[in-house]
Amino acid sequence: MYCPYCGVKNDRGESECFICGKKLPALTDAEPPASSSRRSKGTQRSGASSSGAADPARLGDRFIAIILDTIFLGALILVIAAVVSLRWSMIEGLGLSKPMLIAAASGAALLIAFLYYWLLEGAFGATMGKAMVGVRVLHLGGGLPGMRSSAVRNLLRVIDALPFYLLGFFVAVFSRGKRRIGDYAAKTVVLEQPPTLGSRITVVCLWFVLIAAAVWGAYVFRPEWFQAPRLTP
Repeated sequence: MYCPYCGVKNDRGESECFICGKKLPALTDAEPPASSSRRSKGTQRSGASSSGAADPARLGDRFIAIILDTIFLGALILVIAAVVSLRWSMIEGLGLSKPMLIAAASGAALLIAFLYYWLLEGAFGATMGKAMVGVRVLHLGGGLPGMRSSAVRNLLRVIDALPFYLLGFFVAVFSRGKRRIGDYAAKTVVLEQPPTLGSRITVVCLWFVLIAAAVWGAYVFRPEWFQAPRLTP
C-alpha cells in the first residue's frame, strides 16, 4: 500500500509509514496519492508516478548502479596510480615494506571510493551509477540525506560489502524498505526515482567522458601499461 502522505510504498498490513512515520489507512492496496494524472504506461517505471509515489529501489537496480560506479572508480584510480607511479622512486625511498605499500594503496583506494559516495549521495542523493539507473538515497524524514547521514551510510558500506556485498544483500532482502545496515544507521532509504530523459542522457555522457579522460590520462603518463606483452620466439 502507498502512504497517502509521502507516497512511498509500504508492505501490506503495516500500521505506519516507515518513511514519514504517519499512520496508514486500513486499506489493503491503496493507490498512490490522488492526482489528476495516471501513470503513463511505458514511460515511467513502477518506482515513481506523476503523483510523486515511489517504491523502494529494486536490489537489481542497486547492483547495476554499484557496477557502474565501480567502473568509474576503477578508471579514476587508474589515472591516479599512473601519476603516483611517476614518483615511485621517491616512495621507495621512504623505506616502507611491501605489505605496508599494499596497505597504503588499498587505503587510498577505499578513501577515494568513500569520498565519491559520500559527496555525491550527500549533496545530490545519487552517484552517477544511481542517477543512470534511476534510484536515489533519501532521508527517512524526507529530503536529501545530507553530509552527516551520507558519511554514516558510506562508512558502514565496508561492513555491508562483506563478503562481496552478501551481508548487505541479505539484510536488504529481509528488511522493511530494502534497507541495508548503513541505511538503518544513517536513517536513509533508497527509492526508485527515475530522472527525466535529458538528465539521464547528461549523466550517461558525463560518465563516458570522465572514464575516457581518465583512461587517456593513464595512457599519457604510463603508455607501457597499455602495450601488449612481447612474445619471444
